Amino acid sequence: MPPDEINQLRPILTRVQLANGQILHEAGERIEHVYFVEQGLVSLVAMSDDAGTQTEVGLIGRESLVGLSALLGSEAVSFSRAIVQMPGSAHRMTVQALHDSVGVMPVLCRLLFQTLKVAMAQTAQTVACNSRHDLPQRLARWLLTAHDRVNGDELALTQASLATILAVQRSGVTIALGALQKVGAVAQGRGRILIRDRAGLEAAACGCYKRVQAFEAVMAARSSS
Repeated sequence: MPPDEINQLRPILTRVQLANGQILHEAGERIEHVYFVEQGLVSLVAMSDDAGTQTEVGLIGRESLVGLSALLGSEAVSFSRAIVQMPGSAHRMTVQALHDSVGVMPVLCRLLFQTLKVAMAQTAQTVACNSRHDLPQRLARWLLTAHDRVNGDELALTQASLATILAVQRSGVTIALGALQKVGAVAQGRGRILIRDRAGLEAAACGCYKRVQAFEAVMAARSSS
């Protein structure tokens, strides 16, 4: 973004900490604030009627903001729950401030709508992936997606968290992570996963990861042309 737009944004942003498990938006509730993630990961999860079962349909880190649907109207309601999966920090602004900013900052407007298109593609591909691919491939795809959105190679995640994210039993995550560790793609510690071999992880993932990456590259190229 150009310096003049950044300088206009600074006074209306509030830096906040993101705590593990914190709910930023609840499903069915009006969106009051949006969050430009600085560090950490936020999952967008769709709820089901099956005893509160939830499935992740989107993952947000430093590349995006939580509350993208607010771009489409000031009375936006969140369809999914936005919950912090990895603690960190973000810059928060009100939805009204977002709309005021988009109206006078053309670069910000273009970037946010480009991000919205990529987020929609990610959600659609996640649905396809969850229905067609086995757990080891899905896990590798998710780890790659998370790795793109954090600083460094360490993910502060437990196997229980991954099981909830992927809507599977923890035992399945244990087996899948063990297989990735055996080939040297990842290493496990207490409450953390270290990405050791990015290329090996990509080889273990399904094609869904690269499909979304390719779409994002196309959007970025069009935006800059």
